[in-house]
Amino acid sequence: MAKHSTNESFIGKFIPNKNDSPKAIAGKIVFLIALVVLIVSIIILANYFVEQSRNKKLNEELIEQHTTIITSETTTVPTETETEATTTEPPPLVTLASMEQLLSENPDTAGWIKVDGTYIDNVVVQTEDNDYYLTRNFFGEKSQPGTVFADYRCVVNDYNDNQSDNIIIYGHNQADGTMFGTLNKYKVKSSNTKNFEFYLEHPTFEFSNLYEEYTYKIVAAFVIEVEPYQTRDGIIFDYHNYIVFNSQRPFDTFVDNIMERTAYNTGVDIEEGDKFLTLSTCSNEFEPSRFVVIGRRVRDGESAEVDTSKASINEDAKEPDLNFIYYQ
Repeated sequence: MAKHSTNESFIGKFIPNKNDSPKAIAGKIVFLIALVVLIVSIIILANYFVEQSRNKKLNEELIEQHTTIITSETTTVPTETETEATTTEPPPLVTLASMEQLLSENPDTAGWIKVDGTYIDNVVVQTEDNDYYLTRNFFGEKSQPGTVFADYRCVVNDYNDNQSDNIIIYGHNQADGTMFGTLNKYKVKSSNTKNFEFYLEHPTFEFSNLYEEYTYKIVAAFVIEVEPYQTRDGIIFDYHNYIVFNSQRPFDTFVDNIMERTAYNTGVDIEEGDKFLTLSTCSNEFEPSRFVVIGRRVRDGESAEVDTSKASINEDAKEPDLNFIYYQ
């Protein structure tokens, strides 16, 4: 009986009962609420780390699968008859062997992005909106890290001339470095320029769609505002809408804006008719903000090498006005 009484006494310290004073009842209620919040927080945190681990394992498996197939790929030289046929009409688009398995697993597969020196080595998907893969993995399962995806408005898989002028690819800025969590290795600010050395060592990145592999020379990298209220004049550069250059989104306006904002001048030339690829992720300077890296596709017959001796810090780069954003 004494043991039972002790248990009741212990539980009674935390559970309100009719003999408690109002102050004691209030204290116990606060404690119980705090306990529930703590338990829920632990569950959420545990689930977060489980998802991170599961997502990392999935990405490693996809990388291994992709790399293995690339290693075994061979290039077939067209026969003389096939070559002659291409003079009257373009040859049919042929799916890369490295994409076939991924396509069979998920028809939303759009390509593969790889940035040397980072953890960015990911399958890229594309569907009919920009929301679905924000919270789903490659197999469509709910997953906080999501999947790297191309803007649904972009033409990614077509003949070169038919592809979008600027393909936008999004990825979460994951704390564990997965997705686009290491894109910030390219981030340079006026207050911190140490990452400029990383750019000098890695001035290009690779992207393949379903049919062809491309190299892009980086031409700009910058942090940018998302909402008009974050700027003094209420004007933002909506880089993510510069997908096709036309009278509403002129090529010159695109170039002027990225050159004005880029943290470093790469010395890579830009011409009308060039194809671009923009990597976009969340940034941590303020909420909401984005960090953007833009590459210009290597032209036919052009060397993929970059003369980084021409690169320099952009001392006049237009950066977000943090004083206005924080203290307006």
